[in-house]
Amino acid sequence: MAEEEKAYEKSSIEMFDRLCITPEFFERSQQELMNDPYVSMELFNMGISMEQPSSKPPEELTKDRTVSLVKESNTFAFDLFKKEYMDQMRYDPMIMPVLISAIAHDWVFKNHGFNEEQFKAALFEHKIYEDPEVAMHMQQKQMELLSLSGGFNPMMMGMPPMGGMGGGPGGLPGFI
Repeated sequence: MAEEEKAYEKSSIEMFDRLCITPEFFERSQQELMNDPYVSMELFNMGISMEQPSSKPPEELTKDRTVSLVKESNTFAFDLFKKEYMDQMRYDPMIMPVLISAIAHDWVFKNHGFNEEQFKAALFEHKIYEDPEVAMHMQQKQMELLSLSGGFNPMMMGMPPMGGMGGGPGGLPGFI
């Protein structure tokens, strides 16, 4: 383990030197960015895109059914988050996308019997992340949560009023 830590430290120092930044500047920037809900959501969504399942989705998970389940499950997840976890967002903004995704996947399994692997396969197969109807639904829910948290002020965060990190109408992709 000590060798891995030394290798990580050495490569980090090399990276900082090449970027002409100090480790302290990197840490400060990372903390500031991670406290920005838009950045947190975008990083989470990028992570999801790297989790593409290797299996095919069940035949009954057509594009229309998958879109419907995404919207229903995320509506449920956002509503539960607002009711039970809103205070946590102040302390840990990263919890929102992770928790909403987990709640939504659990809802799909509990109410429709599709496990996470099957549902993710349908999300990727039908390119749900690119669906304008889903993007608009998710953006509305995200803006609602951000405004309720008191953290929604696009001008203060240096973000355009519409579109967030995704840029343009439709904005950020969904959580699941």
